[in-house]
Amino acid sequence: MIQFVNLPSQNLTLVDSNILIYSLSSNSEKCTQAQEFLQNNQLSLCVAQQNIFETLRVLTHPNTPHSLAKTVAIKDVTLVTQHLKMLCPQPETKHVALELIRKYKIIGSKIFDAYLVATAFSNGVTTIATENEKDFKIFDELKIMNPFVPKNSSLA
Repeated sequence: MIQFVNLPSQNLTLVDSNILIYSLSSNSEKCTQAQEFLQNNQLSLCVAQQNIFETLRVLTHPNTPHSLAKTVAIKDVTLVTQHLKMLCPQPETKHVALELIRKYKIIGSKIFDAYLVATAFSNGVTTIATENEKDFKIFDELKIMNPFVPKNSSLA
């Protein structure tokens, strides 16, 4: 059983990297919707440091259509996340991540999803906003909302 840290539960929702990427990809059909979600819910959203670097990786990758220059990507990511609470790994994040990896038999690149979830849990956050519901549904303790599904487009 995953032992949560004795932190008060935060009424925050972690923003997954895909939402940040869509919000910064003007060529994406989901750009406006992602931007509106971030703007309309900014007081109840947070982002993990890991999300920042995942987003930069995608936006600057040479194989990404319309990839951005490094300086532009850094500026854009900074602007879109400046009003969101930043989650940092806590001393217990490693322990929580390893417990999730063991409990759910996680291997390969999915380990980074477990680490993101552990970062959220160790900061008292138990909800994630993501388009990639399938990547996170394995975690029984995590609530998932998809802002691109009409009924989930607002946290209010």
